[in-house]
Amino acid sequence: MKTKSNVQKAILRSAAVVISFVLISFTVSAQTFWKRLLENTGFSDIVIAMASPVDEEAAAEVPATVKADFYFTNEVEPAMELEAWMTDDSRFGTSWFIYEEAVEERLEVENWMLEESRFEPSVETEEELKVEAWMVAEKTWSI
Repeated sequence: MKTKSNVQKAILRSAAVVISFVLISFTVSAQTFWKRLLENTGFSDIVIAMASPVDEEAAAEVPATVKADFYFTNEVEPAMELEAWMTDDSRFGTSWFIYEEAVEERLEVENWMLEESRFEPSVETEEELKVEAWMVAEKTWSI
């Protein structure tokens, strides 16, 4: 069982490496990437031999004189039309909100507010801090 799981792990790792190489070759401009890689590793003669026929074939397909006809036209947007809602002052001159003055009610003293037993202060006490052995142990703090 252990051998089987080790084999599965090895297969998954190698598949991950292969997939990563495939993804890298898709995302990086593959032709120039491999060309630069081989030039920098000492296989420059092989790279030049591989790259130069491609360049010569590409150059042979393009004619020496290429006539390019470009026509420039001025783009003009149609004139904007003024619509009735654009000039309606009621849309832009006033606010859509209705403001009302806020009026607070008069405050009144209620019976529970006068009961002193509700507002008696309570004394809070905290326990005294104590130093424990682990707080000063050199082994714990690596001092």
